[in-house]
This record gives sequence, structure tokens and C-alpha cells, in this order.
Amino acid sequence: MIRAFVITISAIITICVLLAGSSSAHPMWGIAVDRQGQVYFSDLKTIWKIVAQGKLSVFRAGNDSHTHDLNIDEAGNLYGAENSYEPETQRFFSAIWKMTPAGGFSYLLAPTDNPPQGTSVWKDRDGNMYHVAYYPERELLILKRTPNGIVTALVGSSDAVRNYRQGVPYSAGGLAFGADGALYFVHGANVSKLTTNGTLTPLVRNVVVENASGNPAGGSSLLGIAVDAQGNAFVADWGNRRVLKITPDKQMTTLIRSEESWFPTGVAVRGSDLYILEESHTPTFTPIGTRVRKLASDGKVSTLATVGENINPPARTTSVSTNIDPVVASKESASYWLIGLCASVLAISFVIWRIRKSKVIELPESKPSI
Repeated sequence: MIRAFVITISAIITICVLLAGSSSAHPMWGIAVDRQGQVYFSDLKTIWKIVAQGKLSVFRAGNDSHTHDLNIDEAGNLYGAENSYEPETQRFFSAIWKMTPAGGFSYLLAPTDNPPQGTSVWKDRDGNMYHVAYYPERELLILKRTPNGIVTALVGSSDAVRNYRQGVPYSAGGLAFGADGALYFVHGANVSKLTTNGTLTPLVRNVVVENASGNPAGGSSLLGIAVDAQGNAFVADWGNRRVLKITPDKQMTTLIRSEESWFPTGVAVRGSDLYILEESHTPTFTPIGTRVRKLASDGKVSTLATVGENINPPARTTSVSTNIDPVVASKESASYWLIGLCASVLAISFVIWRIRKSKVIELPESKPSI
């Protein structure tokens, strides 16, 4: 009985840990700014919009799908790379959607379990889509998909293109175009640049994590990337809770650090201003909040909006503008509800076990033998 009880409780605890912490293993880095200064960002499920006056609203309501990356064109159309999972069939689906400034929604690539199954997406003026793909222990790929579905590898081999079509699993990182048409992308602890003539240049290699035990990744984790008009690349260094600046001559510096319990995941550039997407975690790295900060050209830092449950932004020590700082409660508290449920089940199971253990089993009286 004790063995069965231990197995049951172990299973309950395992399920609780996996389910409660699953979202922290898949951070989002989607943030984009249009020509009017309106900010769009993802909290993984919901797409939010901050207008120039500081008002926060839901641009696309959340569902069971995850949107990791966002991209916006000059016309203000927003693009997202969406991933979802179907438990009944145990299949993973990917899609690429488009939303107009007025909120009109359409799929450029309908949900499918065929490739591309990336989490980053960029779309050029000709309608070509670009994805970063990294095959563990094999090679890095930059893949281009034309509007008629032709897939070519800008970096990589023909074998990799075939595997890409067949849906071989891989992990993806952020990417962005520079003003010169070059493609900048993140892969693992590295940042590279692919010029229009096909030259691949490493910008940063093997970024070291200063405190691996103090971040959810447990190691280096470069996520979102943005490039300004001068060719400077800005990278969200999630593992070190900072934003990196990489100059055209490959000089890397720390531009800004996140406050305690906040981790930068995405970056966007509009003019001389930098917008930073951050997420917050509990001590066990369960996501509890998302916020957007703005680093202005004059060095002032302001928090534009915070989305989350019981989020109390810490007192700012830097100069800030008079931007509105709306705080919105998260619609979900699934992780806490799940933990509470598991704790209740654990307690009830223990009580039942104790009752069964202490119960006296009465045997019928035996008749004396004659």
C-alpha cells in the first residue's frame, strides 16, 4: 500500500510541475512598433496594442495557440508565427497570420503539421517569408519560402531543405532585416549577419551566462533582435537579464539591464528609441507578468504597460517620461489554480491513506470447536 501511495503522489507531483512550468520553457519575443509609434506585443497567447497616448488594449484575443514572434510592415500590417498542439492526435501545428491595422485577420499559412514549423517569421516586400532553423548537432539554416511555396536555403544544404519540408524538429531564434537589406539572426548563444550577396558573418559568438542558476534558461538564451538605421543590432539576452548592443564593427556592450525578477525577451527599434519586451517569473520561474519598457534617445527609461497578475512595478530609479503606465490583470491564473488543485489532491490522498492505514479490520468471531 505504501508503495502504491508513493507512486501515486510522485505522479501527481510530476504532472503538476510539468504543467505549471510548461509556459516558462517557451518564452515569447514578439514586439513591433508601427510608423505612428503604436506598440504591438505578445504575452505568448494574447496580442496587445499600446497606442501613442499610452492606452493598452487587446489587439487579438488569446487562445490555445502560442505566438512567439511578431513582424510589422510599412503599411502597418502585423504578422505572427503561431504554434499549437493537438492533444488528441499528439500533433504540433504551425501557422502564419496577418492582421491589418483595422483588426482584419487572415492566415497566410493555414495551421498545418507540415513545415515551416518555426517560431520566427519575417516577410519582405515581395511576399517572401524567412525563417531561422537550427538542427541540433547538425547545422544552422536560414530558409526562404516564396509566396508559391518554394523553399530554398540561404544558409544550409539541400538535404536540410528536404528535412525542413518533412518537418524535422528544430529550435528557432529571432531575426531582423537591416536598412541595407542584410538579415541579422540569433542562433543559440550567437548572432550572425547574412548580406544580400550571400556572405555570412558572425557578429557575436558564445555569449557567456554570468549567473546560470539565476535564470529560467539555465544557460545562454539570446532571443529577440532588432537593427537600427546605422546597422547597430540590439539583442535581448534573456539569460543575463540585459539588452546587448552590437555595433557594425562587432563591438558588444550592455545597453540596459532588467530589474530584479524581470527578463528581456524581445526588442524593437523605431527611430532612435528602443522598445524592450520583458517577462517576470516567480522564484520557480513560472511566468506571472509581461511588460514593455521604452529607452528613449535621451536615455530616459519608461514603462509603457504591464500585463500580469498582482504585478507591482518597482519604484523607478531612472529618469522617466510622463507616459501612462497601465497595469492590466492577466486573464489567466492557470498555473496557480493548477498548483492549488494539486496541493488539494495531495492532501486528500494523504488523509485517505492515513485513514486506511489506521482502520481496524474486525474479523468475525470463530466458533469454539467441539
